[in-house]
Amino acid sequence: MSGPETNAALILLGKAVYYGAHAYVWLIILRVGLGWLNPNPYSPLMRFLARAADPALKRARRHMPLVVGGLDFSPILALVVISFTGSVLGRWLWGLGLGAAPASLFFVAAWVMLSLLRSLAWMAIILMVVRLLMSLVRPSPYNMLVQIIYGLTEPLLAPLRRAFPPGPGGLDFRPLVFLLILFLVEFVVLESLESALRGLGS
Repeated sequence: MSGPETNAALILLGKAVYYGAHAYVWLIILRVGLGWLNPNPYSPLMRFLARAADPALKRARRHMPLVVGGLDFSPILALVVISFTGSVLGRWLWGLGLGAAPASLFFVAAWVMLSLLRSLAWMAIILMVVRLLMSLVRPSPYNMLVQIIYGLTEPLLAPLRRAFPPGPGGLDFRPLVFLLILFLVEFVVLESLESALRGLGS
C-alpha cells in the first residue's frame, strides 16, 4: 500500500472513531434523558436506543457502580470513558495520517483530558447556578427536575456542609461558594494548564 493511501486510510479511520464515539455518547444521553420521562419502552425509538445504549450502560453499572443519593451516576462515568477514549484514539489516528509522530499519543491524551475537565467544570457551574436560583425561589421538592438538580449537586456540596451553615432565612449560599471555587479552577488552574500545553505543542 502506498504512503498517501495509508495516510488517507488513517485519517478516515481517525475521523470514524472520533465522530462515532461522539455520536454514541449522544445516543446514551438521549437514552438516559428519555428514561426519566417514563416513555413507552416498546416504541420504535426506545427499542432502538435500548439496543444501542443499554450494553454500555449495563457494563458501566457492573464495572463502575456509583450511586449517590439514590441516583445512579454510572452513565456519567460511561460517557466520560467513551468520550475520552474515542477522542484520544480518533485524534491520534487522525494525526498519524497527517504525519504526526506516534509519541503524539501522550500529548493528545493530555489535551483531551484537559478538554474533558473544562467541560465537566462548566457543567458543574451551570448546575450550581441553577441550584443557587432554586434556593432563592424555593420550588416544590417533589418536582422531577428539582430532584435531579439536587441529586446531581448534593454530592459536590456535601464537603461544604460543616464549613458553611445556611444563610439568613434558610438561604443556601453554599452553591455560591462552590461556584467561586469552580471559577478559580476554570480560569486559573485549567487556563494555566492549557497555556502550558499550547507551549509544548508549538
